[in-house]
Amino acid sequence: MCIGTCWRQLALHFYIDPTMDMLSEKSTLATKSTQLGADAPFPFNDHEMDAILRSSDRTDFYVHTAMLSVASPVFRDLFELAQAQSLRPTSLTGSSMKRCVEMAEDRHSLDLFLRWCDTRGSIPLEMTIPDIATVIRLADKFQVEGIASRIAPHLYQFIESEPLSVYAIAACHASFTHDNATWGNALARRAAKQLLMSPMPFQTPTYEFFKTVPAIVMEPLYQYHRACGMSVRENIQKHHISWLSNRSTWPWLSQCTCTTQGRIPQVPDWWRAYLIRLCELLENQPSATTILALNSDDDLMSVITHSCHCTLGNGNICSAKALHDAERFHAGLSKYIQEAVDKIVLDFSKRKMK
Repeated sequence: MCIGTCWRQLALHFYIDPTMDMLSEKSTLATKSTQLGADAPFPFNDHEMDAILRSSDRTDFYVHTAMLSVASPVFRDLFELAQAQSLRPTSLTGSSMKRCVEMAEDRHSLDLFLRWCDTRGSIPLEMTIPDIATVIRLADKFQVEGIASRIAPHLYQFIESEPLSVYAIAACHASFTHDNATWGNALARRAAKQLLMSPMPFQTPTYEFFKTVPAIVMEPLYQYHRACGMSVRENIQKHHISWLSNRSTWPWLSQCTCTTQGRIPQVPDWWRAYLIRLCELLENQPSATTILALNSDDDLMSVITHSCHCTLGNGNICSAKALHDAERFHAGLSKYIQEAVDKIVLDFSKRKMK
């Protein structure tokens, strides 16, 4: 073998392809990049901050440890642990290392929560029920005082549309006693009163947070709803004789010749059936709105149209007159319903574990 051939083979043996260097460098950078997360949106993308909260879906929130440590003893402990155990690069070059805390929460949850903790963040103008529930849950988890009471007013806008969800969130923060009543007590009572328009059992919300609401939190609501229903029924039964004897209420009833049974004069069968159905309806939906929203097609009113068939002395059909006067009667009845409901108090003391 000639000398030239040997040198060529030796050169090939020790030759280092420059493209291999590039691949090796890219591999090193790729390894470092896997240690980095995507930057969170403003203002949590400021690399001048001294720590990182990394979401479960690998988004990095740059935060000021002093600010969060003052707000939360839990964060203070987390940052102390991170100082000793978990430093992460903030760039591909690895020139800067920061404390990094791996969080269980996803990007959306962390962003919502931190905007209520960090003065740099703007609070969202519009929040959904799950958003509010998330912020309150994380405020409890990280023991940040004041957030729950500040965000609670946002729940009032949902009382009419989602009262059961509002009640569940508020009742979890209600005090057992009236002396120590919190924002949760007032908000839960508003939601519970709104729910009087809904029959039990209530339609359960499909939100994920609702699945974790303890049954003991919901029990005072069910007791309140049942107590209001019984109170309304008793009030109606107490006053119905006075309504019949008052000619200004049903002035034409004395002329009704429909079938009558029982010992009370001028009480036709259709009135008894109507009263029974009325009590059943209001016992399950003890709200004045329940009857004020009735029309001639509702089941309650069908008792009159199907059972009241006589002709009054002036030639008018009895059922037509009854339907005509029913709206005025229901308006007068609403005060008795409200009177009965006002006697009942949503009692959180029964929520105590024995």
